[in-house]
Amino acid sequence: MKNIDPQCSTGPFWAYDFERALDLIAEAGFTSIELMITRDPRTQEPEACLELVAQRGLRVAAVHGPFLMLNRSVWGLRAEPKVERGIELCRALDVATYVVHPPYPLEGSFARWLARTPTHPQDVKVAVETMYPKWAAGRRLQAYRWLKPHELVAHSPWVVMDTSHLSLAREDILEAFEVLLPRLVHIHLSDQAGDNKDGHLSIGDGILPLDRLLEEVSRSAYSGTMALELSVSRYSEQPRELVRMLRANRERVISAFEPRFPPAEGLPRTPSGQAEGLPSGQEGESA
Repeated sequence: MKNIDPQCSTGPFWAYDFERALDLIAEAGFTSIELMITRDPRTQEPEACLELVAQRGLRVAAVHGPFLMLNRSVWGLRAEPKVERGIELCRALDVATYVVHPPYPLEGSFARWLARTPTHPQDVKVAVETMYPKWAAGRRLQAYRWLKPHELVAHSPWVVMDTSHLSLAREDILEAFEVLLPRLVHIHLSDQAGDNKDGHLSIGDGILPLDRLLEEVSRSAYSGTMALELSVSRYSEQPRELVRMLRANRERVISAFEPRFPPAEGLPRTPSGQAEGLPSGQEGESA
């Protein structure tokens, strides 16, 4: 059995003050975060970030580059400078995984950079996340390159599996895990409702077989990390409920990786709990 202590992604907390987000994450029992780089300078400056997380007993275990629409202009619009700056930030934070998005169809230079695996740094793994197409009037539109798991593995130095994104791409997450496993270093875990929304729901609030996936991860050769990337938008006025939700999801993941021992062998017991074959009032020895 593996011992995976999930990180909490700060990405869904984009509407929160950074320090408030860290407070809630720490209160929910997390010990590590996946840091989303945003417009907030405290997410970009290693000294400030390290001080804030340390004050709350947290550490940064992965970094997500500014590749979302909300933060796409951070560090410029070209992908390669974002990757270079992200690698330097990871080194300053002592982080080994930097999450990026696949190239857009017109980003040929970024695609070629990712394909040059021998030239990539060894101390920071630049890992490309599974993304999804856009759907319009039932038609699939190519928003990113390498939307199929086998394509992503073929063109990326390392990969990140996002369960919500795979569902939106209409991929089977169990089959995708097997395909991605040879280059898989990080997992974004959340549920999805089976609609066309990237919901990042709590485990059990959607249709995905996440408990089965956790079993497969536990039995596999996977040695990477995992982050819960859960929507928090509905809890903006309910901080206590937010903390409870985060804690419940963390505990559910941890329990999936706890050792499960077979029942101890011994004498069968009567309904009263007394071992059969022993005189009344006498129990077997305890170690």
